[in-house]
Amino acid sequence: MKWSFKLPPFMQQKWFAVPAIILMLLLGRFAVDGQWNIPRIGFSALLYLFFAMFLNRWAAVWATLSLEALLYNISYVKNKATGEPLLGRDLLEVGQGMALTSYINWDIIGYGVGTVAAIALGLWLRPKFKARRIAPGLILCVIVGVQFDSTGLYAAQSQAVLSKTLSTNYVFYNFRENVKQNGILGHLILSAESMHLPKSGQHDFYTRQLPAPSGNTDPDIVVVMCESCYTSRDEKMSTPMNRLSPAGFVASRIISPVYGGGTADAEFEALTGLSSLALPGIDFQNFSDRYDERSATLVSELKNHGYLTTGMHNYYGSFYKRAEVYPKFGFDRTRFVDKMKWNRKAGWPKDSAMYDEALAQYRSTPPQQKQLMFLVTVSTHGPFIANQDAGLSQYRARLDLAVSDLLAFNTALQQQAKARGRELIVVVFGDHKPALNKEFVKSGILPPTMFEVDHKGALAFKNQLSPQDHRIRGDVPLYIASSRADQADALASELADKPLFCLPASLSRQTSSVSPFFNAVAERCQRNEGFYSQGLWWRNIFPEGLYAERLFGNS
Repeated sequence: MKWSFKLPPFMQQKWFAVPAIILMLLLGRFAVDGQWNIPRIGFSALLYLFFAMFLNRWAAVWATLSLEALLYNISYVKNKATGEPLLGRDLLEVGQGMALTSYINWDIIGYGVGTVAAIALGLWLRPKFKARRIAPGLILCVIVGVQFDSTGLYAAQSQAVLSKTLSTNYVFYNFRENVKQNGILGHLILSAESMHLPKSGQHDFYTRQLPAPSGNTDPDIVVVMCESCYTSRDEKMSTPMNRLSPAGFVASRIISPVYGGGTADAEFEALTGLSSLALPGIDFQNFSDRYDERSATLVSELKNHGYLTTGMHNYYGSFYKRAEVYPKFGFDRTRFVDKMKWNRKAGWPKDSAMYDEALAQYRSTPPQQKQLMFLVTVSTHGPFIANQDAGLSQYRARLDLAVSDLLAFNTALQQQAKARGRELIVVVFGDHKPALNKEFVKSGILPPTMFEVDHKGALAFKNQLSPQDHRIRGDVPLYIASSRADQADALASELADKPLFCLPASLSRQTSSVSPFFNAVAERCQRNEGFYSQGLWWRNIFPEGLYAERLFGNS
């Protein structure tokens, strides 16, 4: 006998259903993040009307609240790990997120199952087709659809309408504040504009340049961007990274644009010499298919100067879409974890596998061949399991192994460079601090005034941070070794406490390549004025047209 299910008759009556559904949406909406305001209620209502086009009305309520709670909790996890919430673009990169399954918690699993169950039940109990359900449901489709307009014109008009009708306030330069003001649904829709390309235009960026240095000998350059690698300036949080100084590295500090995650944005600055803050979201991920095939970067400029350029990462090439971005940024050769040894049961891939590949390539080229290598590690990636602490002990243990692998690689690399008669510069820097908020506050590295306690009792960065707070949050270690001791000392001093985008300018100027762009960046970095100041400071440093012409082929 076929099993069937029918709702009680009174639940099908409008006099009961309409007020009950409104009440459930209001109460459920408050349960998501504990807040009511017009944008939150409005977008929840629009999502309900969308689901009600093809689901039973009660299941549509369930699906609306489950999906909003799911998105909110995913955003919460991302925000806790990286300091930045979920973005509209992230929803198009599900495969990217699946690489971080260790961050999934029971809340996400529960709301995910709830969403699927609500949609399945709603389809089973689907109502008869009625035209009057379609028009209200399509409102959300239209709002979302115009965000994908490549010109940005309709998106801007849509945002103006939303501002008037739903009282939205798009805070495009602070996504945490955007979530706070508009709710997760409104934030995701509004932040979809981060996919629009920068506009070309005239600028005077090149009018101020440092004179090109003379007498450089085109050394080989190896840059290691070390995942979550950190040690403090003093003894507050001393870690195994301090082992680099006795091994011949000169210690300094540099300012990363990200915290706890968003590695690719630090990578973007280290390769391009541009601030990643000017392009909302993760720049690699947002624009991978839109970067020009001949983007102008440190890599492409040295490639044009005769360098063999190599980019390696001991994780998947699809992660942050590096396999797509690296060739466009000028890398002749790329290598990712699929071509390396990896015991998947042991967790994140060991850095030694990548270093072995890098050494093999360095040895295989003719001695006179100039080389640039950019190596991105992953073994110290979070999360870190708490063991009578917030995860610091596990972090130290993993970092200790990572530093041992790095030191062994450096020793072999220096020996090879000497045998080949090549000068060599080795740069190591942490892409960002690990997401150990409690430990940083406890040790006095990050002031407690930078944080607030979220609804789950965890420390979260406040939506508004001072320029000094941003500097402190982004402070990471930088180590430089060179065949010439005076060169390492000079670079360490030159880059001390400067933004990460200053690094490629300094490296470019160690070669005989003449780069007006990097000489102009070096001039700004030498003056060190206006960085991490109040407001949208990067607009005063890098005009939007500069991004268009260097990365997107629009001059």
